[in-house]
Amino acid sequence: MRTIKVVTALACFIIALIPILVVLGDLNWFFNWPFAVCALGLIGVGRYLIAKRRTPFSNRARVLAVSGICLLVGFVVAIVVPRFVAGMLASSANACINNLRQIDAAKAEWALENGKTNGASVTENDIKPYIKLDANGNIPRCALGGAYTIGRIGEDPTCSVGNRAWPNTHALNYTSGSWWFNFKMAYGKLFGLGYAKIPRPVITESP
Repeated sequence: MRTIKVVTALACFIIALIPILVVLGDLNWFFNWPFAVCALGLIGVGRYLIAKRRTPFSNRARVLAVSGICLLVGFVVAIVVPRFVAGMLASSANACINNLRQIDAAKAEWALENGKTNGASVTENDIKPYIKLDANGNIPRCALGGAYTIGRIGEDPTCSVGNRAWPNTHALNYTSGSWWFNFKMAYGKLFGLGYAKIPRPVITESP
């Protein structure tokens, strides 16, 4: 029993590192209070098990301890892990959104200088002079391999990753997915499942 308590306590301390990293990574305690509570709960359980490692559990204490651990671990698996995976992908998503904003601004500037109105066609070559190009003289690509569609004047440029590939942020205007969608895509990324894969980069122009 003593060995089981010590091993379980150490496992709680290790699992507690995940929500702690999420909170510290975002530096936003109000938004991440569930993760802070989860981490403190796991640490509390671990400390309790260490302190009581030589004391036999009563049936009631055993039920409460097991229930608490199951709830905390379930919270980590269902909520914290998907959020942690999303945080790891955030930099790529933010870079993609920044590219879309540059394309959109370049389209607006080109339209203003050339007297174009909404609905006018625009090509990649048209907006190149108004956008910061990469080392090869091309419009920056999506870091995760998405395909950009420039669109017509008055339309938002889009990335093929868009709202179809988790974490759902490769678009100028997007809505978050459901809890199940976020959960599924997070573990899809972790285990390399087919539905979490993303297409190769390419730029398409409006007809």
